[in-house]
Amino acid sequence: MHAIGHIEIPTTDFKAAKKFYGKLFGWKFEEVPDWNYMLFTTPLKPHGGFYQVKKMPKKHTVLLYIETNSIDKKLKEIKKAKGKILVPKSSIGKSGWWAKFETPDGCHLALWESVKKK
Repeated sequence: MHAIGHIEIPTTDFKAAKKFYGKLFGWKFEEVPDWNYMLFTTPLKPHGGFYQVKKMPKKHTVLLYIETNSIDKKLKEIKKAKGKILVPKSSIGKSGWWAKFETPDGCHLALWESVKKK
């Protein structure tokens, strides 16, 4: 646990991102219109998604998700270690939960907790 589980990359154009990353790296894509999002898969993990922006941000553009068994527990540990919670634990449908935090030196990262399969 605590491996990199997902990466988010901003793009101003899903079609251009598909062409660029697909041609260069062989990634496969699945658009998720309800979320204004496009998932990508790579030959090996981690996989990720593109989120659409009107203008490319100057800071905090690529977001890494660290897998964990308990976001609640990790968020408490992050606060104790002087980190800042930017987005509290939030549901992503039936897939799981995520949260976003900032390290003491200003780096933005996210946590991912998958729904436990029975």
